[in-house]
Amino acid sequence: MRKKIIVGSIFIIVIGLFIGFNIAKNQSKPASSAATFKTVKLTPKEIISTVMTPGTLSFSEEQFIYGEEEKGKLKEITVKEGEKVKAGTPLLTYENKELELEEQQQALAAESSSLKLKQLQNRLNELNEQQGGEAGSNSKNEREQLELELKAAELEQKQAELNQEKVKTQIEDLTIHSKIEGTVISVEQEAGAGKLEERQPIIHIGNEKKMIVRGLISEYDAIKVKKKQTVKVTSDVIRGKSWQGVVKKVGAVPAQATSETTAGDQTVQYPVEIEIKGKKPDAKPGFKMIMEIETDKRQALMIPETAVKKEKDGSYVYVVEKNVLKKVKVALGETSGHDLEVTKGLTKEDQIIAEPSDDMYDGMEVNAE
Repeated sequence: MRKKIIVGSIFIIVIGLFIGFNIAKNQSKPASSAATFKTVKLTPKEIISTVMTPGTLSFSEEQFIYGEEEKGKLKEITVKEGEKVKAGTPLLTYENKELELEEQQQALAAESSSLKLKQLQNRLNELNEQQGGEAGSNSKNEREQLELELKAAELEQKQAELNQEKVKTQIEDLTIHSKIEGTVISVEQEAGAGKLEERQPIIHIGNEKKMIVRGLISEYDAIKVKKKQTVKVTSDVIRGKSWQGVVKKVGAVPAQATSETTAGDQTVQYPVEIEIKGKKPDAKPGFKMIMEIETDKRQALMIPETAVKKEKDGSYVYVVEKNVLKKVKVALGETSGHDLEVTKGLTKEDQIIAEPSDDMYDGMEVNAE
């Protein structure tokens, strides 16, 4: 009997020790069996907003010389393709027989009026000498008449000189000069002879030192694009290279509409010009280019896009506060890679669940990592 009592006591002690051990073990664990999740914080990051549009490489300065039949017959083209020219360089000359004849006629008219003027001056001087300063009524009338004729002759001479100057200017205009510094891109002899059906320039000059890219932007983008904004220029033809430029001009009025929407409204687009800075592209005018216009550069607070849960009424994130989830509505801004800008709803100290699961809920107990 005594042996049974001892065995029973030992069994009770063992059971007590086991229960005590488990109680101690449970007390050493966290109060809850909450799962552990990785968290992130708002990260400052520079974001760049851009507008991308195609364009065409062109000369910033160019001059087209077309035939002018009213000037006469093309006499000579004084430049060749590839030749470098400066502003004022003679390019071509017309021949006009009528102007040459008129020049001779005006020269004769000017000489005739000059002789007539001298003749009247001599007669007036002789009359004054004969009368010795004492003039009768007849001589007085004669002197007045001569003075009137002299004034008329002076006017005729001035008119003759003006006519001479006019003809001289017209003859000088028969020689066409370059208005810019550049290179002669093309010379079309047949265009000068009027042998081509379509009107084409006789001479085309372009300044290869100054290149621009011309393109079109939407009315929405036209609000954001401003002069002097930085531009990155690339080409699908010349891969792996890019060139720097700046916005030179944004059109104040839209370009001619080229397409229509389903409702019949014309698409409104504005012309934009980009000036290439530094090294020029290894491309020829007419090449298709891609313009990436930098419209904004600033620091923004970003979070990974995986941290955001998008619902019907907005975007949400889960913030950990004392091991408890709090569902927070946020306002989003720009996108940069796989990050989203947060403009409202969070602070820099907030611990945000990096990849919230679908079974998370407001008030859920978690452990933040």
